Amino acid sequence: MQEARRMKIAERLLLVVVMLEILVSGGLLVRKAWSTVPRIPNEHLADPLIIPDLQQLAQSAANGTARDWTRLGEALLGKGFYAHAEQTFRDALLMDPNSLRTKFGLAFSLDRLGRMAESSGEYEKVLAMPARSEDDKLTHAHALYAMGRNALRLEQAEQAEQLFRRNLAFVPAAYQHSKLLIRSGRAAEALPTIDRVLEQVEFSLEFQALRQRALTALGRDREAFHAAAMVERSAHLVSLNFNTEYVSPFDQMTGIARKMKSLEQLTEGAALTDFEKEVQELHDLIGDTPQISKQAVDEQLLYNAVSRQQPERVFELLAKLRALGQEHAWMLEAEGDAWRMQDDSDRAAASWQRALLLSPSRSLHDKLAAYYGEQQPQQRDWHLGRSALAAGIATYRRNHLKDALPPLREAARLLPDKGSPWFYIGEMNFHLNQLEEAQSAYQKCLELQPSHGRAAKKLGHLEKDSAHKSP
Repeated sequence: MQEARRMKIAERLLLVVVMLEILVSGGLLVRKAWSTVPRIPNEHLADPLIIPDLQQLAQSAANGTARDWTRLGEALLGKGFYAHAEQTFRDALLMDPNSLRTKFGLAFSLDRLGRMAESSGEYEKVLAMPARSEDDKLTHAHALYAMGRNALRLEQAEQAEQLFRRNLAFVPAAYQHSKLLIRSGRAAEALPTIDRVLEQVEFSLEFQALRQRALTALGRDREAFHAAAMVERSAHLVSLNFNTEYVSPFDQMTGIARKMKSLEQLTEGAALTDFEKEVQELHDLIGDTPQISKQAVDEQLLYNAVSRQQPERVFELLAKLRALGQEHAWMLEAEGDAWRMQDDSDRAAASWQRALLLSPSRSLHDKLAAYYGEQQPQQRDWHLGRSALAAGIATYRRNHLKDALPPLREAARLLPDKGSPWFYIGEMNFHLNQLEEAQSAYQKCLELQPSHGRAAKKLGHLEKDSAHKSP
């Protein structure tokens, strides 16, 4: 009896030991799985900093939390390593399945890999998660928009329309929905949404162009003409490709882009020497390897040398760039500035003239106007006129119509044989509803430049409108 009891106790103890071993082993396996250094690309890249930066983030993830894994996934996204990012986000979700940020990163990775249906399924899971902040609400809007984009890529127009309709408060979705309506012959349905958005962002090039298309499709030609005129005044104010907005901050997490971001935070003045040192170190790191950011670094080094009144340094940098076969307007302008520092105004002007042929700018016109001065007033006035015209157009682009008129009139005075200043004077008056003044300016433009098509079109519209109103 006692022997049987001892056997039962021994069996129970053995069972407890086995269970403990299983628990400990399981815990160790889980811990080992989570502590494994994540996979990162084994690539030789033109940017020598990317892989070391990714390795550092991977080590932090291996020893850290789900948030560290998510940061690694985002860094991989930023450099286009979508397959690696997918697996990293999946690993992060094993640790924290309720992370909206991580779930969206996974969906986006699949999206970029071209697995649209699978991606939309993950975006749907994002929408099923609660939005606890304004950022979360925006993530929901992006997810729903991405699902609509995926439907378009899969040529599922009806489903895309439904998804965009669910998301009309999100301006990019409103744009896509309106465009689908216009394409399918329902321009009248699109106009209310277009007009609603334009009440918020009046000078959106995207929506003004849509409005013009809708009105043209409806045969409302006069309104379409005015909408086309608004397109001229508008700018890209609505981002339709959220992919770029989403990924851009992640690109700056690693590589030369990270160094460039840190340089932007340095200031001039007392820190200018430190700034140049940092830029030079980055320049040496890049070397002769082709880099998108290399030009920005080279340009900054030249700018520093000009700012510090170091002509010899400018010439030294230019010699190195030209040895690599480079020649840009910003190089020639810096060369002209260096010659001016050495009191060689003729060489300075020659460099600025060459720069002007590559890329006209107000600064070049102003420098050349100062060079010609009283000695050559005709050349001086030509450059002053070009500078005034550029100033007027820039003010117009900022939608300061009345403020644009004085420099445009000055340009017309200084460039008496050019039609362009009069065209823009006409544009200002047209948008200010000063139609007689606009008509007169367009006529003057065409007298000087009979082939100016835009002026002829505007003048024809105004003359037709005027005749229509006459009794």
